[in-house]
Amino acid sequence: AGAGYHIAQGFPKGKIRVIPNGIDTERFSPNLEARKRIRAEWGINENERLIGLIGRLDPMKDHATFLRAASLLQKERDDVRFVCVGRDPADYKQELHRMGKELGLTEQLIWIGERIDMFAVYNALDILCLSSYGEGLPNVVIEAMSCGVPAVVTDVGDSADIVGDTGIVVPPKEPEALANGLKLMLERLRDESLLSEKTRGRISSQFSQEMLVQKTSEVLASLLTK
Repeated sequence: AGAGYHIAQGFPKGKIRVIPNGIDTERFSPNLEARKRIRAEWGINENERLIGLIGRLDPMKDHATFLRAASLLQKERDDVRFVCVGRDPADYKQELHRMGKELGLTEQLIWIGERIDMFAVYNALDILCLSSYGEGLPNVVIEAMSCGVPAVVTDVGDSADIVGDTGIVVPPKEPEALANGLKLMLERLRDESLLSEKTRGRISSQFSQEMLVQKTSEVLASLLTK
């Protein structure tokens, strides 16, 4: 997405190389103990599916669309809970909390502030949701997938390229489309026994620190040979 933007601004296409970010896939990895600990802390039963939006409370993250999609989904399923994790400026926090209550999500929705144990938070989820209407390369999607958590994302920035065939991509700012995407992912979790392994494998092969170093080295070496 960054390359496309700069090319559109007139930067020479032939001088641009894209190197995706890379994460520590050993730190962000499946952890059953962490999953049980966080879910117990939040009061989530193992027979419940937990869908999480991770990110600061900022209009661009579009929590409003996530909340509306959650409201639609909870009318069809009684085994789904939702959590929002991230920094929460007071004024906007109050506005979103009020919206959640108006949508009837008081019992199904949990609000969590900023956390430092993100690998554990990701492990507690069954699905990561990215509802943003603007992104570059969202690290939260990569980190969650590295923990084996599949994602439903809006088609912004590089989100679709990250999830590939392991995730579901929907248009931004469309609560009904997001709700349908989440419903489809819940069905995939039920039917695809290897979805978690496939999700993690995609990150290990394309967005690891090792791949970041390799691709950076290749670009630098190509410059030196010239």
